Amino acid sequence: MRYFFCLLIILATFSSCKKSKHNKLIGRWELLPQYAIDTLKKQVYEFDAANTLIRYTNDTIIDTANYELIQEFNKFYVDINELDIYNDGDYYIEKLNKEVLILQCYSPFMRKEFMKAVE
Repeated sequence: MRYFFCLLIILATFSSCKKSKHNKLIGRWELLPQYAIDTLKKQVYEFDAANTLIRYTNDTIIDTANYELIQEFNKFYVDINELDIYNDGDYYIEKLNKEVLILQCYSPFMRKEFMKAVE
C-alpha cells in the first residue's frame, strides 16, 4: 500500500511539472539573431495556451503552426508541426525561465535562443 501511495505522489509531481513548463512557455519570445543579416528582421514566436504557435517578422504575422509539449521522464520537448520544412521538429527544452528560452533540435541540428519579448 505504501508503494502505491508513493507512486501516486511521484506521478502527481511529474504531471504538475508539465503544466508549470507549459505556463512558462506561453507568451511571446524574440528569436536572437544567429547571423549579422538576421539583425535586420526582428522575429518573434508566440506560444499560446491553445497549442498554436504564431511567428512574426517585424510585427507582421508570417505563419502559424501547432505545437505540443511532450514530457519524457524529466525531459521536455516542444514538437512543432506545420510551420515549414526547415523549422518543424522535436525541440528539447534546454533552458526555460521567465527571461530565456533555449530550444535544441537534433535531427536536423538546430538551436534557437530566445529572450522574452517586450510587450
